[in-house]
Amino acid sequence: MNVLHIEASPRGEQSNSSRVANAFLAACAAANPGLVVDRLNVFDCNLPAFGREGASQKMAHIAKLMASGEGLEAAGEWSGVLAEIKRLQDADKVVISSAMWNFSIPYPLKHYIDLVCQPGLTFGVNAKGQYVGLLKGKPLQLILSRGSEYRTGFPGADDGIKTDYQSAYLRHIGAFLGFGEVGEIQIQPTDAKGPQHAAGVIEAALAEAREAGAHF
Repeated sequence: MNVLHIEASPRGEQSNSSRVANAFLAACAAANPGLVVDRLNVFDCNLPAFGREGASQKMAHIAKLMASGEGLEAAGEWSGVLAEIKRLQDADKVVISSAMWNFSIPYPLKHYIDLVCQPGLTFGVNAKGQYVGLLKGKPLQLILSRGSEYRTGFPGADDGIKTDYQSAYLRHIGAFLGFGEVGEIQIQPTDAKGPQHAAGVIEAALAEAREAGAHF
């Protein structure tokens, strides 16, 4: 089994989301001899560029896809896009661990998502004009840390400014790309109630991660 761990924290051993993700993956490895973990820290890996050239190639890809049913071949920035998509497609299961930044996700994780969300490769459109994810039901595990407390679910009109775009967005992207079962471990609050309370929160999340990892 091949698990792709997409890690979105630059804090190394000080990262709560990474620490809990490591406990999850250790339990998963113990339950699955021969497990291969492909670690992709989006802060450390120099993600492929996707600028003017990549955007132009994407539009050429769409045009070619619509005309012939075949997409654009690897070249320039599009080569990097195809390489990251292949890496994602090759994974049997996916784990995303992420801190919350400004109610949402860190910018390199958004960069990664913009690379791999590509028509004809990770999603399609059916005859009814509906999006269809092409990742064929891969399990997805989210491990998300937040300094304060946030209510699970999509933002509501009465939520004020403390809005969770982190979980809501990642779950939406997961459904869009065709992921199957989505698990989620929330690590919160890690700052708002002081270090003693945070320590208890993290220990509870580690226990939850070990249990969930053994069954992933």
